[in-house]
Amino acid sequence: MMAVSAEVYTRPRSQTRLMVASAVWGAIIIPLAILSSSFLSIPGAFGAGYFWLPQIMMVSGVVFFGPWGMLAAAVGTFLGGMFAGSPLAINIGQNPIPAFLGNTFLFYILWFGYKYKVHIWEGYSNGLAIKVVGGERRPTAEVNWSRVAVTGIVFALTIVFAVVVGFKLGPYLDAMGLKAWGYPLIFLLTLPWWWVIKQLGGLRVDGYIVLALIAVIVSSIASAALGAFAWQTVGGMGASAWVVVFPGWALGDIVAGSLGIPLIWSFADVLERKGMLWRPLR
Repeated sequence: MMAVSAEVYTRPRSQTRLMVASAVWGAIIIPLAILSSSFLSIPGAFGAGYFWLPQIMMVSGVVFFGPWGMLAAAVGTFLGGMFAGSPLAINIGQNPIPAFLGNTFLFYILWFGYKYKVHIWEGYSNGLAIKVVGGERRPTAEVNWSRVAVTGIVFALTIVFAVVVGFKLGPYLDAMGLKAWGYPLIFLLTLPWWWVIKQLGGLRVDGYIVLALIAVIVSSIASAALGAFAWQTVGGMGASAWVVVFPGWALGDIVAGSLGIPLIWSFADVLERKGMLWRPLR
């Protein structure tokens, strides 16, 4: 099977489409931030403490929509924190600032600075329909909604399962002094999503996957440092913030951000063909 250039069947990039798509991404971040900020990620809680839900959309959104994705992350997390009842000062310190500077801006610099390439498996994304042109199977601009639906369902089920397991097991692990083991456990629970995407044709495991995961780790640590500093100063926790807030924040962002990587690989080709991708990824 021959790979087809990304320029074939690709619409010109549209700022209007980018704005609308990033607005939708930001709207998705808001309820995820509300859920996480309300009871899953507060100090001493679990669930999204192992798995910071908005991070999934932030790392993928900034790759898809560039600066618009950064804005969606900042606004979405701020509104989510506000609706969850966070005081204004700490809400600003722990949501839009880390989301913009750490989770998205730094991730964006690392991603495009290292010239990541989204290598679509066998030349086409799982979200694109295929047609025969001159005896060759080629991707078209038509979306294969059945594959998109399967991808979305598996994605949602993975998130729900991982959050529920983390929320239920967290207190028991904490009681046994094994709270930190919840992070690798939740990460392992997300691996079936990677396998499904690979089987559907939207992912090829190569060196770029490793580099993308490194970018998630570095940007998550930076975000956690900003968040811990906010709690140390504005939140009044003092130096204890680096013990209480920083480790869980960093690990929770890393686990959730890792799930955003196959999401990028799954839908980048579709968005590029529809003129809703900030920069070409191949």
